[in-house]
Amino acid sequence: MLLTLAAVGGLLASAAFWCLFWITLHKVEDIPVVRHWLSTSQCLSWVQANLSLALAMTEPTNLLIHGISTPAGVLSTWDTTVNVAHVCGYLPTRDVVSLIAGENRRSA
Repeated sequence: MLLTLAAVGGLLASAAFWCLFWITLHKVEDIPVVRHWLSTSQCLSWVQANLSLALAMTEPTNLLIHGISTPAGVLSTWDTTVNVAHVCGYLPTRDVVSLIAGENRRSA
């Protein structure tokens, strides 16, 4: 399979889309229409409680973005890498890092 510049650009654009999605999820309380129904802690706690379901929900979105007939739709590894890194890497360590930072602030 030949990866063209357009396919690589599509993969990078989709990875940027997921980065923006996760950043927006952290700022959901700043959106006036949504703040009455959702909070950042509700969303992140649901994702932490349902890791595999959250990842499984992102894959059909990747296929909708790229299409199944394009190489970028089949090779959506950047998208999956971004989602796995956030869901399985960042979210579980977020609480630990905030505890360490809080202890460092108290001791200083």
